[in-house]
Formats: sequence, structure tokens, C-alpha cells
Amino acid sequence: MSRGSTLKDRESLPATDDAGTRCVVVGVDGSAAARDALTWAAEEAARRQAALVIVHAWESPSPYRAPYAPASVWVGPEWARDEGRALLDRMAAIASRVCPWSAVERRLVEGRPAEALLAAAEGADLLVLGARAQMAGDGRLGATVLACLRWPPCPVVMVPVVPLETAARSEPAASRLHGTCL
Repeated sequence: MSRGSTLKDRESLPATDDAGTRCVVVGVDGSAAARDALTWAAEEAARRQAALVIVHAWESPSPYRAPYAPASVWVGPEWARDEGRALLDRMAAIASRVCPWSAVERRLVEGRPAEALLAAAEGADLLVLGARAQMAGDGRLGATVLACLRWPPCPVVMVPVVPLETAARSEPAASRLHGTCL
């Protein structure tokens, strides 16, 4: 088993049944794109009457740095894990506000994000990712998104970032966000 597919820390509210329960998986990293993807995924999970699985991957920070990199304070793996757990708590709270009737499972995985997302999406109904391409202005997709699109274990939806003026509207995210199903 690869390092990224090992669930080092799994917290559930409530736990989903591994025997064929429908689920929508969403990857989060704290960015605006991930929050929009989470909102879309929560509403889609409720529409499908499926569990929502929120995945965050973390990698242990390295005490080594390139000689040209600025000096910084080294933090250990406990810090990275705690930050990941706090992020999942915030994202689960957002999902619960959006769709309080949906089951939400949080997965904190040590490893590379793409590996963690692909492992979590195995057998899922849908994998939802935030698209940050328009934030860069050049339309290029990031390494994690590209890796998830290469050999996806289920359908993938990419949710674009919603401009602030659009996000202020009161309509549901599913109607204002047009995810691209790939």
C-alpha cells in the first residue's frame, strides 16, 4: 500500500458504510476554490442523498531547505497534522451549514494530495475539485487536478471560483456554480 493511501488519521461525523454507500468526495486545501467546491459538493451530496467525504492531505514538513530559500522556523509533523485537522473542522462546519441533513465524513490523510484523493474516490459516485486555473489567469491546471484527471476512479467535477459579487447572492451554490463534469 502506498504512503498516500494509508489513512493515518480518520475522523467521522458519522462514519459512512464501506459496503456500497453512495458518496461524493471533495478535496480541500483551505483555498477559495476548495471552499466553493465544498459548497457545491455538499449540495450535490444532499441532492443525491449521498454521504459527503471531505479529504485533506498533509505532508510532513521537511527540516531541509534549498540554500536559496529564506530561513524559516521548522515545524514538526504534529503541527501539520493539527493544522489539517483544524481545516477539516472548519470545512465540515461549512458543509453542515449548507446541507445539515447530509452525513459528513472527514478524512485527514498523510501523503500527497492526488494520491489521497484518488484513493478516497475509489468507488465514489463523484470526485469534486476546485479549479484555481482562472486565479492564475493563464488557464493552466495544477498538478493535483491533472493527476486526478489522468486516471479518475469515478466522474470528476471541477468547480470554478465564484467572484465575490456573485457569491454574495443568496441563490444556492449548485445554481450559481457550473461545475465541469469530466
